[in-house]
Amino acid sequence: MKKRMNKAIILSLVLVLTACNNWLDVSPKSDMKADDLFLTEAGFRDGLIGVYALMCREDSYARDLTYGYLDVLAQYYKSPHQLTSSGYEHNFKKAAEYNYKETAEEARILAIWQNHFTAIANINLALEYIDKKKDVFSSEDIYKIYKGEFLALRAFLHFDVLRLFASSASMDNGNGLNSMAIPYVDVYTNVARPQLTVKGVLEKVKTDLLAAKGLMKGLEVFKGLMESSDPQYNRGQRMNYYAVTALLARVYLYGNERELALAQAKEIIGEVNGENPTSYELANSSATSGNPMFSSELIFTLDVQKLKDLSEVYFTENSNSVSSILSMSSSGKANIFNSGGLESDFRSSWMTSGTDGDSYVLGKYKDMKYIPMFKLSELYLIAAETATGSEAYGYLNKLRNHRGLANVAPTADLEDNIFQEYRREFIGEGQMFFYYKRKVMQVIGADNNIAIKNPNAIYNLPIPTNEVDFGNIKK
Repeated sequence: MKKRMNKAIILSLVLVLTACNNWLDVSPKSDMKADDLFLTEAGFRDGLIGVYALMCREDSYARDLTYGYLDVLAQYYKSPHQLTSSGYEHNFKKAAEYNYKETAEEARILAIWQNHFTAIANINLALEYIDKKKDVFSSEDIYKIYKGEFLALRAFLHFDVLRLFASSASMDNGNGLNSMAIPYVDVYTNVARPQLTVKGVLEKVKTDLLAAKGLMKGLEVFKGLMESSDPQYNRGQRMNYYAVTALLARVYLYGNERELALAQAKEIIGEVNGENPTSYELANSSATSGNPMFSSELIFTLDVQKLKDLSEVYFTENSNSVSSILSMSSSGKANIFNSGGLESDFRSSWMTSGTDGDSYVLGKYKDMKYIPMFKLSELYLIAAETATGSEAYGYLNKLRNHRGLANVAPTADLEDNIFQEYRREFIGEGQMFFYYKRKVMQVIGADNNIAIKNPNAIYNLPIPTNEVDFGNIKK
């Protein structure tokens, strides 16, 4: 991609740190020369904070790539399709109609693209210095942790851009891996990087993740939510060794490398009837009361200090919210939760009845300050999808049992049951659209009523025009 990049200026947009305070109350230095910033370990810490800050923007994971835009595209909500009582269109109406060429939608998509590549540029600048300044770190282990985290975040960000803007493996008549995709920007430069195929990008993602995992191996001490200024210990929910392992499982599955995906998942969740080798645990009934995020399952989260205020705009009904409220139809809620004995599902409590008596709003983020990027439950679903026979059903049923549900019989449709768990589990988290895309599903939504007649036009966001015009990108 072609950008005018000034090495003397990094970590622009640092004002967003007021909304995203990941593990410290220390703001990075804006408008500082990189040569000065990376003279100390604290400078690399500030660089990392800046990356997380960009990820915590509303037009990134604090809204659009979780409960907002992506869940609108996944058709969880009925309200974007309706006119308000005053006759106004909903703020997400064009998105719900997949009208990506509408002016506001083009701006939304451009912001997502730019935020990701701005964060990637900041990562690349830090990585350009980190080996040259290795002696500024207090120990070899701290250096490895920082470098591993930067590499893993670069992979994470590229992978989501790939999932948004390029075909999945099963698209394009099953030839999606060979379809042209996006650049993988792994150097700090203003020279446009070459556009790669989907497979080419996935190879780069895996290279960065495997390097990060190698650097972090043996250095992670699980400390849960412990607060500390020491980067070696305050890592319970940042991009740590376990988050890298989980992300590798997600990436391998996306590329149809099923055995490798299963191996990564098992490293965290263990064998189906064995002991969990890590400190992450599936929630039980008592733990879910007052704990809608199932905190023991969180592997990687973003701390969004204003999440309560941000999400209330979309999930609290009042006179000011008519153009923004995101509500699910009662029939959609019934499709997801209220059939086949699902009334006992702990997750159904996430949905609260609306004032009209015919809709439901999400309560998952009420009084929350963090948003999940990766949860233990996804690894059980990956294992269920990639294992075979009784082992596959074992992983699925273990998750179901920890959600208040009975086992499914080994004669039941495994794929359909996994699908049903996905759409219950990831409401408000932005993952369901990617599931639909990976499976190239033809009918989607909470009400099972949105037909996808042209998967490429719906599932692939258009790459911003300026990137096509001035970068090495072909449509």
